[in-house]
Amino acid sequence: MNENASQRRRASVPHWQRAWWWILPVLIGVILIWAIASIAWRPLPSEVLLAGMALILGLAYFLQQQHIEQARFFKELVTEFNHRYDDLNDDLLKSLNGQQPFDEQKLMDYFNLCAEEWLLYKAGYIYEPVWQAWVNGMRQFGGDSKVKDLWRKERATGSYYGFEFPIE
Repeated sequence: MNENASQRRRASVPHWQRAWWWILPVLIGVILIWAIASIAWRPLPSEVLLAGMALILGLAYFLQQQHIEQARFFKELVTEFNHRYDDLNDDLLKSLNGQQPFDEQKLMDYFNLCAEEWLLYKAGYIYEPVWQAWVNGMRQFGGDSKVKDLWRKERATGSYYGFEFPIE
């Protein structure tokens, strides 16, 4: 199986489902350690076994809740970014197509939006496929000479956290 097919298969399985594979082996390991310790040294109370199992299940629950919260945060980010992009997109397209005067401020707002998403992508909050879709959208604007000129001017200010807009 090639690497892309493997990545697509992994991407189709929610993260929390992939994370649960370790629970059963660890629980079995706790039971085996308890049984071996009880046989080899001295009998251990069943409360020790139950405490070990509760610890493992508690950790699993905590990790699942953490993942749910991260998914919620990701959804909020994507929703906010998409809303902000939708607010800018029509004006940007009209401005670049000459249907209305060129609006540098709208384009700088778009650069800021892109830089913010890049920053959150680098921090691990934006998934790779989402970032690649965003980059593909930036490339559509990056071919325009007005966008290139303004980006070069803006880039010199160092105001975009090290982000590089894909101009062609």
